[in-house]
Amino acid sequence: MSKYLVKTKGLIDGTGADLLPGGQMVVENGKIAAVGASVGSEGIGRVLDLSEYYVLPGLVDSHTHLSIVPSQGQQLVQLGLPAGRNILRSLPNIRRQLESGVTTMRIMGEEHFIDIDIKNAIEEGLLEGPRLFVSGIGIVATNGHGVAITTSDTEYEVRKNVRRNFAKGADFVKIFMTGGMSSSRPPVDFCGFSRAEVASAVEEAKRMRTYVAAHAHGGPGVDLCIEEGVKTIEHGALLSKEQIARMIEKNMWVVGTFSILFHPTGIEQTDFSNEAIKNKVLRNREVAAETFHNILSAGLNYALGTDSMHGLISFEMECLARFGAKNMDVIVAATRSGAELCMMQDRIGTLEAGKLADFIALRGNPLDDIKAMKDVELVFKGGEKLIDKRGLQNS
Repeated sequence: MSKYLVKTKGLIDGTGADLLPGGQMVVENGKIAAVGASVGSEGIGRVLDLSEYYVLPGLVDSHTHLSIVPSQGQQLVQLGLPAGRNILRSLPNIRRQLESGVTTMRIMGEEHFIDIDIKNAIEEGLLEGPRLFVSGIGIVATNGHGVAITTSDTEYEVRKNVRRNFAKGADFVKIFMTGGMSSSRPPVDFCGFSRAEVASAVEEAKRMRTYVAAHAHGGPGVDLCIEEGVKTIEHGALLSKEQIARMIEKNMWVVGTFSILFHPTGIEQTDFSNEAIKNKVLRNREVAAETFHNILSAGLNYALGTDSMHGLISFEMECLARFGAKNMDVIVAATRSGAELCMMQDRIGTLEAGKLADFIALRGNPLDDIKAMKDVELVFKGGEKLIDKRGLQNS
């Protein structure tokens, strides 16, 4: 791969450092060789002139699925469709993610191990898509939220299914600890697993030098996660101030997923026909903003995910800003923080020398207006251009 110089109107490197006006970047063999106000042009055969654009790291969707489309309703039914069909259903979703600027996706459960298969296909060059950090089949109790096909009851079954995922190539563990918004039962604060079952999942993950991520909104399920060593709480709309403080003590994370709750093409588009689901969503909309204000005020680690609202990472960022986060902190949440949750912080998430050249370009400055993130025009992954909307906009 050739060596080239990138010229920008402004460079935001994802570390939280100030915007670098007119920043430049050298890309060589798919990696960033240098970043600075002026990096020189010796030995550089090509210039990528983005002097009308702001350049940022590729975005990380820290909580999503591949095959689900929330606007179609009955998400768990979708998840349980045959493997071949769901692989095909995943392809347009992957494309929407790329077009929104997402170059890395953290996949929070798929039946039939299709997330692992798709990850391998992308890495082998058979399919164009973001980098994937995958969990395989979700760990869910028979009477819990998240049931599609596979269930795990008893400590033995939890261990067995976690091990099956790792044997297939999973990167981490996803466990469904509480009720959810997209199913009428159980209640949102229901706790699906015993202490021993949670502890077994955590133990198996630690053996593989990785961690457990828990679908959890609040209540006793979150308490078990805190006490037994789970690393991330996914959603967390009902976290109490006490739980937030305890999570900070344990260096835990919360991953916000706002668009599925607030966007008109989310749960409300079809599942509001179910009165129980509608009531859950409306109640939790009222408390989610306050919860995340508390999270921001307390200083808990956080990242962002679309939860299958493919292409709407910008809406997630807008929501976080509306809840009180500074625009720079929103950008860090969608870049560096996501990279850390994907255990790829040494390779992606920031525009620094030695890292992979995953970057995006947009005309507006998101530090002035976070809504500029809706209009990503170019997307590069490993120094290779995958998305270029400029011709489409001029036609």
